Amino acid sequence: MLAKTHLIQILQDIGFSENEAKIYIIVLEFQESIPSAISRQANVKRSNTYAILEKLQNKGLISSVKRDGHLYFKAVDSKLFLEQEQNKYIELRNSIEKLSNALPELNALHKQYATPHMSVFKGKTGLIQIMEDTLTSSTELLCWADITLATNTILEDYYPKYIKKKIKKQISLRGIFCHDKTALGFKKSGIKEIRTIYTIPKDKFPFDNEINIYDDKIAIISHDDNIGVIIQNNHIANTQRSIFNFAFEYAKSLEKEMLTKKDIAYLNDGLQDDGVFPHAENCTCPSPDSPCVN
Repeated sequence: MLAKTHLIQILQDIGFSENEAKIYIIVLEFQESIPSAISRQANVKRSNTYAILEKLQNKGLISSVKRDGHLYFKAVDSKLFLEQEQNKYIELRNSIEKLSNALPELNALHKQYATPHMSVFKGKTGLIQIMEDTLTSSTELLCWADITLATNTILEDYYPKYIKKKIKKQISLRGIFCHDKTALGFKKSGIKEIRTIYTIPKDKFPFDNEINIYDDKIAIISHDDNIGVIIQNNHIANTQRSIFNFAFEYAKSLEKEMLTKKDIAYLNDGLQDDGVFPHAENCTCPSPDSPCVN
């Protein structure tokens, strides 16, 4: 038999408060009882107990009868409770299906307005909302970031989950990241995590914000301030996409000049098959067929 604490948790998972769950279980146990006894056994204030009993009665989960001047409460058959929840699920599923069918029309109404829409998000929950919104993208993600700053703040425990979701949804990403060890790690795992990035000098081009461009949106996060915004406008997003593409080409050539032999060795797992260091793009060795000596 399940422990009471586990039963209470199950009831909370479907919308009961903790006290509602306690009282409902006590009523089930007692078969029939007065509010004062229920209150005492559930360890809930008597005034709150009366309110909760009335609420449970309105839900059709318990019934009451007055006898000898006292009001007695008892639970209805729990199978009826299950049927009620199943009916709620069916109704919810039907509503979701209707909403899904109406989504194209709703989106069409939303896109009729040229005025940009901006939503502000604060704190860890807000920043996670922004990142979760990027996972709704039907286009590739274009990202500017100091990835060390982005992954070592309040979202540190969230990022691994985010990456797994992005991979599962097969959303590709092109990024321009500030050059450091973390960025190189993201570059190295790019194929596995559907990501192509180029790194640029952090001292010359510091990024205090993370920017993601996708669909008709631009998401901007200030990790130091724990605040972010999503701007939604097709023309603004397309302009930002063009700016990113221009910068991406420049970052590609800039990275070739910047990567050190150590960086390239790390990206190539240290050594080539013949046991020598690979040549950098800007290598000045006299012969490309000889081991790198720079």
